[in-house]
Amino acid sequence: MTKNDIITWQLLFDCNVRGVKLARGDVMSGPGFKAVFAATGSDEHEGDSGRCGVAEAMLRSLEVERAANVDFGVGTVASREVPSEEEWESLFRECLS
Repeated sequence: MTKNDIITWQLLFDCNVRGVKLARGDVMSGPGFKAVFAATGSDEHEGDSGRCGVAEAMLRSLEVERAANVDFGVGTVASREVPSEEEWESLFRECLS
């Protein structure tokens, strides 16, 4: 199946929700009854985790020795910019403290 549209909601989501929040353990809430809206929305929703943020968090966690064998959740934050090196360090420091 091919896509006819040049701009899709996935692309809009990836552009609009580039920020990340981390939480130690499996404690982030899910979308609940709003899942149908969160699944096709291009904005930040409670329970969302963007594929770009999750992928980068997984890679960044490999650089953080204290993140070894630790579960953490990755959530979305509305932002057009990806976290900087310093912001990633701060996110992991706060999450793992």
